[in-house]
Amino acid sequence: MELNGFARALIAPEDDNAKLKSVDEFKKYGRYKTQGVFQADLQTAKGTTQSNITGLNPTIQKVYGSNTIAESEVGIENISATLAVNDMPFDISSLLQGMYKDETHGGYKRADKRLFKGAYIAISENHGFPVYYAFPYCTFTPGSGVNMQTDAASPVTVHDTFTVTPQARPTDNLLYQIFVGDADRDPAWKNEEAMLAYIVDGFQQTSVSHGPGTGH
Repeated sequence: MELNGFARALIAPEDDNAKLKSVDEFKKYGRYKTQGVFQADLQTAKGTTQSNITGLNPTIQKVYGSNTIAESEVGIENISATLAVNDMPFDISSLLQGMYKDETHGGYKRADKRLFKGAYIAISENHGFPVYYAFPYCTFTPGSGVNMQTDAASPVTVHDTFTVTPQARPTDNLLYQIFVGDADRDPAWKNEEAMLAYIVDGFQQTSVSHGPGTGH
């Protein structure tokens, strides 16, 4: 399946049981803010730039016997994704780094080993229809560091990068699912909100229309 670009990404904060968690910062931005789901796009993060997903192939272990391959044991996928955006809002970026708000002194602090957990959906398209790579339960970690450099003839800008590590959803062992937002190609497709309600436990859909794309 051909993919064209990286249009946007959806991030939903979740608790240890992979249920949607109410987080104030996630209720401030984007199309799904009333539900507490952040959409990284041109308006909220000055655009998404990359989501490199690796490790989709399961490990294969060959078992030999009588001088030949007797069987193959199939292991699990070791999936990892990078999420890069131009300008993630400061409060969202801080939470994705496992930090939390300092109500007394301001800012966000890193004072323990907590990590941000949530659903991650990377959205590309295929000839006019959205394609969703949906990971219902992930751990987010920041990039390896921040490299600030002096401006010279051209400004030097540091963008936001995160590593997303999916794991199986505790309730049904779902690791990831791919959707094509086109009812002609997939008759079971309803709309984006229905997909979100399935991927993010606790998301309440308001759209009931049936059709391609976002369901509007």
